Amino acid sequence: MDIRVLKSTAKKHKRLFIVLLFVAVIIFPWVSSGMTIRVGTNIMIYSILTMGAMLICGYTGMLNQGMAAFYGVGAYASALLAVNFDLPFIVCFLAAGLITALIGVIIAVPCLRVETDFLSLITIAFANIFTAILNNWTGLTRGPSGVPGIPPAKLFGFEFNTPIRNFYLMFGVVVLTYVILNNLIKSRIGRALQAVRDNEIGASSVGVNVNNSKVLAFAIGTFFAGLAGSLMAHFIGFVGPTNFTFDESLLVLQMCIIGGLGSMPGAIVGAAFFVIMPEVIRPLAVYRVGVGGVIMILCMLFRPQGIMGSRAYAGKGGFQEKIRSFLRKRQQAKQA
Repeated sequence: MDIRVLKSTAKKHKRLFIVLLFVAVIIFPWVSSGMTIRVGTNIMIYSILTMGAMLICGYTGMLNQGMAAFYGVGAYASALLAVNFDLPFIVCFLAAGLITALIGVIIAVPCLRVETDFLSLITIAFANIFTAILNNWTGLTRGPSGVPGIPPAKLFGFEFNTPIRNFYLMFGVVVLTYVILNNLIKSRIGRALQAVRDNEIGASSVGVNVNNSKVLAFAIGTFFAGLAGSLMAHFIGFVGPTNFTFDESLLVLQMCIIGGLGSMPGAIVGAAFFVIMPEVIRPLAVYRVGVGGVIMILCMLFRPQGIMGSRAYAGKGGFQEKIRSFLRKRQQAKQA
């Protein structure tokens, strides 16, 4: 069979799958219980967060271990603007993304000349500083008590105050995020980011501004982390320091790896996997950490590229292997 016919058939099948998946998601909340819809909504929020992390880690090759802190910046920014100043949701939502992106740039610029290992330490330090601020700057963050009374999202007079409405809001933002980031990574900018990930010297030799590319990736990735935080705050109605721990950052990295580094659809699959898994193994809640560790190790052994990743990203010795090695040691330490 002609190769062009095979490609055309594959494209048709892909489009059909996307249409069927879209229809299934639209129908999902109408045939599900309230708890199941809530799980689906959490998948949407984590998908946005993980896609932002995927741009930074999977496509640019920077190990950011403070993603939960950026997530928290967006959540607190949106919550405080809504509660203290009674600003409209859309203003809080966009401001959360922009404030988080600005902080991302401030963190990224000093990190330009350091290696990936040192960058990971700097982002860990930022995460710890952020947690300390949340707990101790009570005049702003209200300390360990958190910020209650966050109003639900409201757009053009339409209030998202039911589980189904929230689900569709999150789904809309997930689709928009995916379209934006997927087009970005296929553009000249995206190719530059991937060149930086694969070989900084080689990328520089063909005219790619390595420093600008890193800062841009950090800004865009953290912008979407801020948006995810804003959605979470208005969905739950409360934010507190315990929502943004270091373990949450590791969870996001695990979502990237299981889904497949270098795959934007993989970010969504990884998010779905780790949100659903605790519900599936709820009877084994005592062993949840151990089960998660075993799954990570099995994935690294038998599917190192992740569920949706390419084998091109599974080779040893590269950035992806560094992330896997770090998480493997972390899981083994937890089980010990």
